[in-house]
Amino acid sequence: MISPVNDAALEVGAQLLAAPDAVMRASVLAAAIVAQLQNCACAVHRFNSEDLENAWTVIGLAGDVSPQPASTGSGNRLMAPLVLESPETLIYAGAEILREDYSHLQISRSVSSIAYIPLLQGEELIGAAEILTFSGTPRLQDLQAIAQIVQLGSTAILASESSEAQRQDLLDSVHRMSQLYDLEKSLNATLELEAVTALIPVKAAAMLPCQAIHLWMFDGDILRLVSTHGDDSTVETGMTQVPGEGYVADMAEEGEALLIADAKDERLTSRNAHLDPDLDATPVTNALVVPLMQDEAEIGVLEAINKEDGVFDDDDQFLMMSMAETIANALKNASLMHAERKLEILKALVHVSGEITSTLRLDRLLGIIANSPQHVLPYERCAIALDQRGKLQLKAVSGMATLPLGDITVERLNQLMRWLASQTELVHLRKADDNGEHQEIPGPVAEYFAATGYRAVYAMPLADDQGRVGMLIYESSDVDFLDVPHIEMIKILAAQATVAIRNAMLYRDVPLISLIEPMMKKKQVLLNDRRTRWMTFGVLFGCALLLCFLPLPMRITGDAVVAPQHLVTIAAPVDGNITSVYAHEGQRVAQGDVLGAMNDWQWRAELASTEAKYQQAMLVMQNDLARGAAQSGADREQAEFLHAEVVRARTRVDDAKLRSPIDGIVVTPDLQNVAGKHLDAGNAFAQVLDLSSALLQISIPEQDTVLMSAGERVAIKLDSYPQRTWRGAVSVVSPEAKAGDGDRTFTAEVPLSNADATLRAGMTGRAKISLGWKPAGYVLLRRPALWAWQILWNWIGW
Repeated sequence: MISPVNDAALEVGAQLLAAPDAVMRASVLAAAIVAQLQNCACAVHRFNSEDLENAWTVIGLAGDVSPQPASTGSGNRLMAPLVLESPETLIYAGAEILREDYSHLQISRSVSSIAYIPLLQGEELIGAAEILTFSGTPRLQDLQAIAQIVQLGSTAILASESSEAQRQDLLDSVHRMSQLYDLEKSLNATLELEAVTALIPVKAAAMLPCQAIHLWMFDGDILRLVSTHGDDSTVETGMTQVPGEGYVADMAEEGEALLIADAKDERLTSRNAHLDPDLDATPVTNALVVPLMQDEAEIGVLEAINKEDGVFDDDDQFLMMSMAETIANALKNASLMHAERKLEILKALVHVSGEITSTLRLDRLLGIIANSPQHVLPYERCAIALDQRGKLQLKAVSGMATLPLGDITVERLNQLMRWLASQTELVHLRKADDNGEHQEIPGPVAEYFAATGYRAVYAMPLADDQGRVGMLIYESSDVDFLDVPHIEMIKILAAQATVAIRNAMLYRDVPLISLIEPMMKKKQVLLNDRRTRWMTFGVLFGCALLLCFLPLPMRITGDAVVAPQHLVTIAAPVDGNITSVYAHEGQRVAQGDVLGAMNDWQWRAELASTEAKYQQAMLVMQNDLARGAAQSGADREQAEFLHAEVVRARTRVDDAKLRSPIDGIVVTPDLQNVAGKHLDAGNAFAQVLDLSSALLQISIPEQDTVLMSAGERVAIKLDSYPQRTWRGAVSVVSPEAKAGDGDRTFTAEVPLSNADATLRAGMTGRAKISLGWKPAGYVLLRRPALWAWQILWNWIGW
């Protein structure tokens, strides 16, 4: 039969529910015991059976006492029976107590007795309440009277520890998710394969602290170490490994993750056998290797060695497997980009080839060869020189429509051409850094590098069976600006350019006078005919009449941009941590939708405490009403006050859910990253944009503003919806101009309906404002006439 709960236990239970953590709940329990027994002090200990040297730890105190130190071993003489025997309440009189028995507590008063009440969860010992009395010795019946309070305290402390452990596990999970998100974000920030492979070990080492991280990739059937981070003398970048030569290749052949935690494992011993003892290198004592899978195929291996402060465990293996999935996806994207780049080079080659073969004009042909490949070949300048009786004459330079006489760039290139004229083979010269590989640079080229700042030149002779046609030169300030695919493209382009230039040179020598002379004769005949002159005057007179009397619609055009109408910021109502985020950027939300939640455990604890007090007050009021006590009126007022407190507590709990006050779209970028962050009261959590209506702002040139007025009809085309036209009317024209790029503009505002939410803030386009029908001459010649009038006034003035 369950014993009835007394009022003191109810009050203590409410206080325990209100306490946020185990330490505060232990302090509440100690204070309740001191309040019940009087003239005593109490220390609540937590028992740890796994650490016998620090088995008892003080987690709560009440009365004139403080811990010194905070923990005690299981060998304490007075507390030992709680551990060695069946836990029961222990009472020691003053004669049985030595000062060493409670040396873990600092007490300034004389102790007359010490009692221990075990804290149990079922039959398991979880702690003890140590009661030190300063007068008299408590009876067993007195201690049994507070059994309910002690049992409530035991349960509350365990529940709080369990909640704290779950919360810590959740925080650890969120931290790992944040790390994985940062890893994915960092690796996807670039699609360069070399940059991605170099970044992978660095990011992996940041998430899993260890001595070194290695990235192995398959090169056919061979594993090759492509990048590494950290210090590991047992491997070096570029080395290869096949099954039977090491545990990395053996694991890759099996395709299953490998965890080696024993430093004496023969696989680690074999790897460390190659270390030089004179170099004082750190051997590999533990290792973790996971496969990198892509579309069910293994593309490589990620290896970690020598974890900091310990050895790798299953949690580390799970984390590394999660990293492997993100890394495999990043490598897949970078590989696809690498393949697309090769495809882009081939497409560009086909395009350039088509342009080369589309013309026989030599000047246009040379311009195409110098400029067209620039979006796929990473050169900074290209030059083409043609052979003129054994000398190279500069004919085209990328980015220059003509070659001005006396230009310093042209003069330096001509000096380089004089040296290249003596070269019959491919020339590829690079000026390395002070620490780079030294290459012999001829004097004229070295002077050219010093004058221009370029550090690499690639010169390809253009020659066919009839001899040398010219020279194709590429320059860059990057020593390694060309890789293998680029060089292959240049060779193909040079072969096509040689044929095209040879054909253009032959075509240039063909006389075209037979086509030009008949055309010139016909032109002269038309100019000398009198009838033709009269017809010309008639046409001009007719055009003048049309300009004066033909009406045309007059329109003013301007750049248009959609301005935000209603932007609402959702702020944190109080200080706290964001525990959950339920929305993301671009998500459409309705009024009242929950976008996120704050940490509300403290408010829930306050709600539980307030509800407990309210229930207790209701019971007291009902008892007084049943007995007809005069205090029933006061009890009713207390119950109504506590009910109001419950309502306020529930409101605070509900405020922890951050809701959207309007219908709209979330515009806060990276909103998911706010989870786990602390926000002060009033700090912005998210922003929601109301798209039910939109305001279009049109920039009108200053000279056209005098023609504008409110109510003019407007047609709008936005870049995002080129096939759709919006129509409206000008509501207001701003009275103040805005400075632009050289010109001043006025803003005309046009309100538009946006029921389908297609118009979004920041969209741009063009707008046409209709001003009615005007004479064609006014519509067509107004701007030129205003310009001429302004120039004339500036010259003459009056």
